[in-house]
Amino acid sequence: MRGLVLALVLTLVGSQHLNYQPDFSENKVYTFDYESTLLSGLPEKGLARAGIRIKSKVEISGIGPKLCLIRIHSIEAAEYNGVWPTSSFSRSLKLAQVLTGQLSNPIKFEYSHGHVGNLMAPDSVSDDGLNIYRGVLNVLEISIKKMQHSYSLQEAGIEGICNTTYAIQEKKRVNLVYVTKSKDLNSCEEKVQMVTGSAYTQPCQTCQQRNKNSRATATYNYKIKYTRNEAVITQADVEEIHQFSPFNEITGGNAIVEARQKLALTDVQKHMAEVPPKEFQNRGSLQYQFSSELLQLPVHLFKIKDVESQIEESLQDLVETTSEKLPSDAPAKALKLLHLFRAANEENYESVWKQFSSRPVYRRYILDIIPAVASHRALRFLRHKMERQELTSWEAAQTVFVALHSSPPTQDVMEEATLIVKKHCPRSPTILGKFCYLSYASLCHKQCSSSDSCSECLQLLHGFAGEALSKANTEEISLALKALGNVGHPASIKHIKKFLPGYAASASDLPLKVHATAVIALKNIGMKDPKMVQAITLEIFLNHKIHPRVRMLAAVVLLETKPGLPILMTLADAVLKEPSMQVASFIYSHLRALGRSTAPDLQVMASACRMAIRLLSPKFDRSGYQFSKVFRFSVFKEFLMSGLAAKYLILNNAGSLIPTVAMSQLRTHFLGRVADPLEVGITIEGLQEMFPKGYSPDRDWEIDYNFKEILKKLSDWKAFSSEKPFASGYLKMFGQELFFGGLDKNAIQNALQAWAWYGPDEKIPSIKRIISSLQSGVGRQWTKALLSSEIRRIVPTCTGFPTETSFYYSSITKVAGNVQAQITPSPKSDFRLTELLNANIRLRSKMSLSMAKEMTFVMGINTHMIQAGLEARTKMNAHVPVNVVATVQMKEKNIKIEIPPCKDETNVITVRSKTFAVTRNIGDLSANKMTPVLLPEAVPDIMKMSFDSNSASGDIDNIRDRQSAEDVSSGDSLSFGHSSSQKEPFVQSMCSNASTFGFQVCIERRSIHAAFIKNVPLYYLVGEHALRMTLKPVYTEAPIEKIQVTIQAGDQAPTKMVRLVTFEDPAAQVSSSKEVLKRVKKILDNAYDQGTRKSRSSSSSASSTSGSAESTTSSPSSSDSDNRASQGDTQIKLKTRQSKAKEKKFYPFGDSSGSSSSKSSSCSSSSGSSSSKSSSSSGGSSSSSKSSSSSSKSSSSSKDSSSSSKSSSSSKDSSSKSSSSSKDSSSKSSNSSSKGSSSNSSSSKASGIKHKAKKQSKTTSLPHASAAEGERSIHEQKHKTQSRSSSSRSTSSGISSSSESVVVSHRHSKYDRQAGLKHDKSQFNSHSSYDTSAQGEYHLPKVYQLHFKSAQVHWHPDQKMASSSSSSSSESGSSNSSSSGSRSSSHHHNHGENSDHRSRRSHVSRGVSSDHSCGSSQTRERNFLGDIIPPGITIVAQAVRSDNRNQGYQATTYVRSDAAKVDVQLVVVQLAETNWKACADAVILPLKAQARLRWGKECQDYRIAAMATTGQMARKPAVQLKVQWGNLPSWIKKTSTAFMQYVPGAAFVLGFSEAHQRNPSHEFIVRAAATSPRTIDTVIKAPGVTLYYQALRIPFTLPLGPSPTYEAQDITAWNLFPKIASQIAQEDQSTCEVSEGDFKTFDHMSHTYSFNKSCNLLVAQDCTQHPKFIITTRKVDPWSFSREVHINTTSANITICPAANSSLLVACNEEPVLSHSGVSEYEKDDVKIYKNGTTVIVEAPTHGLKNVVFDGVILKVTVASWMRGKTCGVCGNNDREKHNELLMPNHKLAHSCSAFVHSWVLIEETCTGGCKLQRSYVKLNRNPTIDGEESTCYSVDPVLKCRKDCTPIEKASVKVGFHCFPKDAAVSLLEWQRSSDKKSASEDAVESVDADIDCTCTGDCS
Repeated sequence: MRGLVLALVLTLVGSQHLNYQPDFSENKVYTFDYESTLLSGLPEKGLARAGIRIKSKVEISGIGPKLCLIRIHSIEAAEYNGVWPTSSFSRSLKLAQVLTGQLSNPIKFEYSHGHVGNLMAPDSVSDDGLNIYRGVLNVLEISIKKMQHSYSLQEAGIEGICNTTYAIQEKKRVNLVYVTKSKDLNSCEEKVQMVTGSAYTQPCQTCQQRNKNSRATATYNYKIKYTRNEAVITQADVEEIHQFSPFNEITGGNAIVEARQKLALTDVQKHMAEVPPKEFQNRGSLQYQFSSELLQLPVHLFKIKDVESQIEESLQDLVETTSEKLPSDAPAKALKLLHLFRAANEENYESVWKQFSSRPVYRRYILDIIPAVASHRALRFLRHKMERQELTSWEAAQTVFVALHSSPPTQDVMEEATLIVKKHCPRSPTILGKFCYLSYASLCHKQCSSSDSCSECLQLLHGFAGEALSKANTEEISLALKALGNVGHPASIKHIKKFLPGYAASASDLPLKVHATAVIALKNIGMKDPKMVQAITLEIFLNHKIHPRVRMLAAVVLLETKPGLPILMTLADAVLKEPSMQVASFIYSHLRALGRSTAPDLQVMASACRMAIRLLSPKFDRSGYQFSKVFRFSVFKEFLMSGLAAKYLILNNAGSLIPTVAMSQLRTHFLGRVADPLEVGITIEGLQEMFPKGYSPDRDWEIDYNFKEILKKLSDWKAFSSEKPFASGYLKMFGQELFFGGLDKNAIQNALQAWAWYGPDEKIPSIKRIISSLQSGVGRQWTKALLSSEIRRIVPTCTGFPTETSFYYSSITKVAGNVQAQITPSPKSDFRLTELLNANIRLRSKMSLSMAKEMTFVMGINTHMIQAGLEARTKMNAHVPVNVVATVQMKEKNIKIEIPPCKDETNVITVRSKTFAVTRNIGDLSANKMTPVLLPEAVPDIMKMSFDSNSASGDIDNIRDRQSAEDVSSGDSLSFGHSSSQKEPFVQSMCSNASTFGFQVCIERRSIHAAFIKNVPLYYLVGEHALRMTLKPVYTEAPIEKIQVTIQAGDQAPTKMVRLVTFEDPAAQVSSSKEVLKRVKKILDNAYDQGTRKSRSSSSSASSTSGSAESTTSSPSSSDSDNRASQGDTQIKLKTRQSKAKEKKFYPFGDSSGSSSSKSSSCSSSSGSSSSKSSSSSGGSSSSSKSSSSSSKSSSSSKDSSSSSKSSSSSKDSSSKSSSSSKDSSSKSSNSSSKGSSSNSSSSKASGIKHKAKKQSKTTSLPHASAAEGERSIHEQKHKTQSRSSSSRSTSSGISSSSESVVVSHRHSKYDRQAGLKHDKSQFNSHSSYDTSAQGEYHLPKVYQLHFKSAQVHWHPDQKMASSSSSSSSESGSSNSSSSGSRSSSHHHNHGENSDHRSRRSHVSRGVSSDHSCGSSQTRERNFLGDIIPPGITIVAQAVRSDNRNQGYQATTYVRSDAAKVDVQLVVVQLAETNWKACADAVILPLKAQARLRWGKECQDYRIAAMATTGQMARKPAVQLKVQWGNLPSWIKKTSTAFMQYVPGAAFVLGFSEAHQRNPSHEFIVRAAATSPRTIDTVIKAPGVTLYYQALRIPFTLPLGPSPTYEAQDITAWNLFPKIASQIAQEDQSTCEVSEGDFKTFDHMSHTYSFNKSCNLLVAQDCTQHPKFIITTRKVDPWSFSREVHINTTSANITICPAANSSLLVACNEEPVLSHSGVSEYEKDDVKIYKNGTTVIVEAPTHGLKNVVFDGVILKVTVASWMRGKTCGVCGNNDREKHNELLMPNHKLAHSCSAFVHSWVLIEETCTGGCKLQRSYVKLNRNPTIDGEESTCYSVDPVLKCRKDCTPIEKASVKVGFHCFPKDAAVSLLEWQRSSDKKSASEDAVESVDADIDCTCTGDCS
């Protein structure tokens, strides 16, 4: 038993000595086979990868206790560059040699129990070589715990100290331990990495929690052989993966870097290793050491031998290659030069500078590249140049700016930067000073972000701010605060507080813009210390004494810190109590905008904002545009993990329409970071004051009239703090302010004077110098090279090689040009600017703008020895040549431009992007290999094959082949290859051919991407993409010598016409010019014959061709036949038959537009005396018009004749036609509206020779017409003696909708009955379907279903009278109609059916109305104006050919303006004799405007028409815009369809609601109805979508009063728009009204209070520091209503007082004016006085007074818009705020209206003027208890009391604030009156006391 126990004990003791932890025994040499592999690429097979593989022998020898020696030898290197996994590694002997040189020296390292200690190596071992050693030793780092088999710990390694998990398995039988070690390289205490270029972005913690853009992990598998004395690693396998996901890591795609290591023990020998006799230095631990990685750019690899000569060679190469055009590799060459400069030292810099600084192009490149070197050497070089003054101020500014922003914040860099700022940066706000301090602050920000020690730079900037404050220099203070804002360090808060109102006593005296700048400076600090910034900004916001703008900016900064729900609810609660609507509107809109955000980092805050909005919504949901607002648009895509947000802030000061401050900010979310790429702000103060003519802000306001004497009569009057006029702006990028600047009043005035062409003729030296230099010729060339972005992230891999993910963006921009001017006559030495208006100027300019940009993304290995990885390059080239000769003759109104023809192919824009797998090694640079990641053969064959059917017939084969050919010829983009040899399936080519001018513009797009392998966003980018826009010459018959554009206006416009503009009926088939002449002669003869007869027919019927839509008239005109003539029926029919082939009048701009008309119009008149009598009696609006000598044609012709009611007509009387005169009078087209949908049909059409009948039209729209019209047509067409046609239109303006109806009358009434029944039925169906669809929408507002009722004014030029018309409109579910009708009062109406001999108007039935009478003077509008008037402007663009043939285009504009109507037509024709034309015409009437655009053959192929009409919706004033179109080109349809997809989403964001309703497919309607003066209901109806918005706020008040009776001279087209503009401008003006018993302030607050005694009352005044006007009023005597008014301005003193005869006397400067009966106007010194009846009006706009109107009782004062917020007096401060209306002169709010009025009473020094009052402080007549003590109280504001020796005879109660003292310690009233504390004393109580308002005096009052 004892033996057994002993054996167990010995076994246990022995087992405790087993060693699992590996070690290397002394005097032993362990030999391993080592293999490491690194591969970069995409994880899918079939895509190219790049990498290296290194095989070697590793010998590790134990040379002492815990000390080992490692030697690497027998190195074999191989490169991988090809498709994975089919390609293989290729050996690289040169690379092996390079690595052998790096690793030739062995190193020592400490090693104990599996842990690697310090490394020791000779100095000859480079850092790169030592890191490769570290990669091997990293495999040996292992932490084994004996008693645990699974555990986690933080373990040191080459990547840092990272979270590591172990799993151990033991096989005791064979003495083996298997260890698995896994490392999470994202979870490290000390992670070894280097990140540059992203210091200005902020990490998005929430984004990174949801999605990691970079992940890395490593797995180690060990096999350890152990014995009792030692354990040895016999095998180790390492696999490490680095994953980069630019988008969502799950759905966005990944790129990976794989690193593998294999270490296998092959031999162990027992002998002493040989240690080299070298000095070994301690070189650190196992952690990777960065050395020269940043110096090595990943886009280049080359040997640097003689750096100076290489710089010179590279610089010369760069200059030479960019001397002409910029090649695509220019940015790459600039990067190479940058690489060389980074490797150079200061001596090299100096040598290159001395050699090239005198050559401008070389100098510019040197000064562009050296700052981008981003090292202390570059900064020292720049500092030396500035010391020696070798750089200009502008050169110094831009080089310092780029250098400080590019440099990393190392200690050497900070020292050099501090020296530059201290010695060479002026603290004055010059460009150099601003760039210096702001850039230095940005560098300090980078230092503070990367380390805790940034006290030196902060101390410099804090000292600068302190000195600026002590000097009270506003400009320096602003610069210092902006610099502190750039740093964004919490240590600056206590310094910024000195400038914040409420925190420092001296801060209140600083200007407003300093307060605003100080608040904004807290923004960046809030990202680091949000709690402190939230406390400060919330306190500022809650302080109502601070200016609203500062409070709003404080709220902006507060919300940037992402506060929690409690703070947001505090904010919302404060807004509920907020007195200022500006602040309340701003905060509400800001919270609402943030509540809609979808960005991950704002989710919590957005929810809190939505909670706050629920509290605020009922009160602030609707606020006007005059209040401050925040607009924000944001989008975040989860599958991209990227987002974009744009924010626009408007800060208004006093309710002006023009905001005071506007800020725009752009924010992006990408790669788990948040950045603000761009922020722009503009501040405008007082600029509006500077634009009135004659305003001089520097005028001494005390010279003419001493306003101070008046203001002394007020109690403690204080001027408003007014800023001097200025405009300022700032620019921020990535949260750092780059520049700010402003224009003060002097600079603005100088600029206005310099460029005011309309101003006085002054000599302007700067303009003169420019003109003289232009005459001699100016040649300039400017080149700029810029490395805009260098973002790098370098992390080590387990192999010892670093892997880098980097992005470079570099560009070179070049502008070159020569400009020369010839001015005739040549300007003299004393010429004035206005003389240029009469000179002839010839300008020659030859310029070119070239840009070359390159963006490079690299992922893989990057060392100075080897580069292997993915490289995506995007190159963009742009070249825009400009070669123009322009001649300007201002006097002749002629401009001619000549451009040389296109002779060579020019690539205007080229963009190429390609992704490569790249391998380069320094040993063999010629073996560089770049393989496209996606090779063409990688595209599966199935994607290149076309489907072929063996059973297809020959016809089908032909069709398929032809279709394929069509696809190729049209450049169909995504048509796959039609042969197996095609390798690029995604090709798109599109050319726009301008052969007329000899060139074509081609856009070609090629794309091959890897998305067919995996449909993720990243794979769409990988591959090859190209986009090119090319300008190519086109072959022409004769060479084009030049392209010439001539613009001629005025009387000479007809002389420049190359081709006479004429229109032909496209239906007329004319075979030769002889037939044309014969036809014209016949028409003229026929017109003459008809002119001699009294009887003629005036009906014209419209025609229509199949498939084309109606082109409409340019003015509404509609009428049915006016005369029924049974006796003349035979003659009419005879006339009709005779004129079928002869009288074809084509109206290109009218209803009867031949080829595409689908309606008819007719006006038939009877013959004989009845007709002529009616014609003569009706004047200008008669129903029949007299014939003239002009030619006349009937305009109905059609091949396919049919009506939609399927009525067929015989060829004998299918349509009735007659002539109508074209110049003096013309028949009107019939135009009526229907209750339901209008229907479409083509009227019968007769050709010149044959007439085809009984053919259905090919129109495709559905037939609908109103029942009323159907009944009417049946009723009227019972008369077989009539020949007429009526038309149904869907709009009152003559614009056809997509469905139109024409009912052509025939002698056989059965067809008409059928038509009527058909219409009736269709109308019923239409309504029933509409009602059904509406039933389900009862719960929605029906604003989108309201009918629009148009209102028209009819104008009769002969009678000079206006008659308003009623209008009827209705709308069905598919279309709407609106029309208006009027009846002329001069016509005799007879409704009897048999009165055919009398002229009568057609019945206006329900839904049908006639717009105008036939034969009125407005018939001319259907004609081409070119037949009547010459063109106003002619534009000819032609290609001048060598054979002198005309080639090009001609545009002519015709304008005819009547008293209330403007007709404009634009016609574009080809100079060659073709019938293609483009026509644009518009008619503008007082309450209606319409326009059309048509083009094609005779302007008939395509059309778009628009009409704007005023009217009513639900009895509310409304306006309607209707756009209709017919056939359109396919590209317009595609574009509009694509655009409409985004409309619902955009409408939702803007607050619109959507209703489901069927709309016409060719119609777009916008309706707006005014529901209040500032809100409208809006309805938008488009094909497929109906949107509406109720109570939409508009920025101005609508004039909704009763509309006056319009007359011809009231509104014309020319003054309609100025009236609208004037209405908007008047919105920014304010009027105050003071009458006997009440007054209304500028802010429309009415008060009832009368102070009618003999003291002057200050009504309104300019309350700035330098008042420009004061207006006072007083009663003449207490017993009358009469009062006198005094208007004091800086240039005049005006008194208006009543006279005995109830008239008003006016005196200006104590001299009577307007005293004579014949004089009604007086003007002097910008002050105008005139009378309008008994009312006197004074205008002084330059002083801020728009006008003062006084009629003896009521006084009205209107101030200019720029006086907003700057007035005071009884009229208020004019800031659109209601809470501060009762503002007294001391800027306190009065407690009652009476106290407010009393405060503005002017007290006289003596009572001789009649005012017997004075101001006195009063004692409260009781002793209230305050804070538990009985107190004595005195008023803090004085009260009106009678003077000494005067007795009050009338008193009034006023509420006054009182300050109270304990009764025991109270001062006397006299002491209180003398005390200065009363102005700042607190109000302890508010009580009512009696004030005296009228007194009687016994003696001399004092």
